[in-house]
Amino acid sequence: MSTPPKKTAAGFDAEVDSARKRLEASMDEETGFDDLAALQALAPILSEKISSRRLTFTLGDEDDEETQIIVLHVQTDEELGFIFAEDGEYVFESNLEAYFDDFVDDDPERFVERLYETLRADLPKYEVENKG
Repeated sequence: MSTPPKKTAAGFDAEVDSARKRLEASMDEETGFDDLAALQALAPILSEKISSRRLTFTLGDEDDEETQIIVLHVQTDEELGFIFAEDGEYVFESNLEAYFDDFVDDDPERFVERLYETLRADLPKYEVENKG
């Protein structure tokens, strides 16, 4: 039986260095992080990994201040939360703190995995308490 490889300090430092470089690049006005392009690239990953009759993900603008992806519960027509990109990171925020935790990640694949786990774990409670 093989044991999983251990995370090393060098691995941790490499991940932090990589995130730091992305953040620095996002702050550079010429090569900055394009929030809209990041969300447009994230949308198909969301649709592929979280395919559901319960949820829909729509790209929308809120007062033209910030482009975001809205996470909408189909049956209740309620926004469960929204996703936006900022400074090289993806952010999930919800106004329904009783059900869904906010989080941030700089890797789109990992972000979608975390969103999947959050929704899978918390959506049942939301649905039981918000029957239509």
